[in-house]
Amino acid sequence: MIQRFRTIGLLVLVALLAAGVIRLNAPSRKPSGEAASVGASSDPKATGNPTRATTYISALGYLTPAGDIRRLSPPAQRVDGTPILESLYVEEGQRVRRNQLLASFDNLKRVDSEINTLNTRISSLQGQIGILENETQRYRLLSAQGAYSSAELETRELRLLELKSQLKQVQAERKQAETERSYGRLLSPIDGMVLKIFVREGERAGPQGVMEIGANQQMEAIAQVSEDHIGRIKTGQRVSIMSENSSFPQTLQGRVIRIASTVSQRLKLTLDTRADSDVEARTVEVRMALAPEDLAIVQDLAGAKIRVTFQP
Repeated sequence: MIQRFRTIGLLVLVALLAAGVIRLNAPSRKPSGEAASVGASSDPKATGNPTRATTYISALGYLTPAGDIRRLSPPAQRVDGTPILESLYVEEGQRVRRNQLLASFDNLKRVDSEINTLNTRISSLQGQIGILENETQRYRLLSAQGAYSSAELETRELRLLELKSQLKQVQAERKQAETERSYGRLLSPIDGMVLKIFVREGERAGPQGVMEIGANQQMEAIAQVSEDHIGRIKTGQRVSIMSENSSFPQTLQGRVIRIASTVSQRLKLTLDTRADSDVEARTVEVRMALAPEDLAIVQDLAGAKIRVTFQP
């Protein structure tokens, strides 16, 4: 029995010694609150490897011609009001050349008919004048020889003056009609692209005119930057430009060339209110030049919606 108790005691002692060794070798733990505090620290001196968060500003925008943009109206106002658009010869996005016929108005056919009538009258008067001039010259010679009285010669001379006066009047009417004819035709003033058409056939042009044309040989990007972020945008800053609607697959490069001096309400760039819901935001317009090698990619994409990322 005594031997059994000694054996049990020895086993207990070994167990206690083993437990003490394990406790001594276990790493010490700090309270959980202290551990969280240390983990939140980002002191560069303590770590020797400072971590700085790099932030990028992103904004929606669109592509636009960098050159001339012309808003075309009917060339002149008629007495009875703005002419009605009769025929439209171009579509939005179409390239056009200088002096290309873009549209014609309802007064064109009437004026063309009037010009034809006046040309006929002019030809008739010129013929009559030519005949009468020959007769008058003959009468003048015969009257000098006493074959005709001076009264007969005077009658023909007066008739000749009357015909010449009529000719001048009709020629003036034709000149006026030709001027009015120019009112019936809308020609492109530049080489470029039709950006927007405001009037359709059968309608009269309103205050915004008939259409808008831009010289698309050079393209620029315009971004609507939030008023809160505009202080971080600088002239010359580099940007990356991506299509918001997959109009082009590449990422374009550019730089800021102008920052507007006024704050305005953001333009709505889509009909999808979920994708463009913050239409009331106050923004500043930032204009960017595209890299020369990227210009050809977007030459025909005026108005395309884009997302611009400004490099820090």
